[in-house]
Amino acid sequence: MKKVCYALLALALIGLIACAKPPQKEIDAAKAALNAAKQAEADIYAPESLKAAKDKESQLDTELANQQNKFFKSYKVAAQLCTELKSLAEKAKADAVAGKEKTKTEAQELITAAETAITTATEDLKKAPKGKGSQADLAAMQGDLDAATAALNEAKELMNTEKYLDAKAKAESAKTQAEGVSTAVQNAIEMKKGGKK
Repeated sequence: MKKVCYALLALALIGLIACAKPPQKEIDAAKAALNAAKQAEADIYAPESLKAAKDKESQLDTELANQQNKFFKSYKVAAQLCTELKSLAEKAKADAVAGKEKTKTEAQELITAAETAITTATEDLKKAPKGKGSQADLAAMQGDLDAATAALNEAKELMNTEKYLDAKAKAESAKTQAEGVSTAVQNAIEMKKGGKK
């Protein structure tokens, strides 16, 4: 009788192990956290954090596939990977939110700096030496100033659509072009002074 009981108990245990089910609730929660990170634009503002979460997702998918092919299934490792994936995905989302806010602030500061540079360059251009042979140079400097103004306007539009990295790049370009005009005017003034001596 004891042998029969042991045999039945052994069969029951084998049945339980063989029929072990994946931790679907934990898998869904981890994948949802990863999707939330992607929606928070972690690919743009926290790429390294998102990569760590995606790598963990790959490990989880591999582990789940491996267990599917086994007769005696165990989802202990998969459950642990779910916990780790959820944690990494939540970190990626938090990093993305912080990164986006930081980039927004930097873009706004660059826009302000570009506005100042354009105002300065506009005033400097009025002081540029005029005369024989300077028309082409003045036209080129005005062209650069117009391009800087256009880039600044694009940066402001990009800020409105929350494309802060692109806005930052455009504002940086506008600032550099405007500062280039001011430098060119100062060089022209210095050359004219040198020519008078």
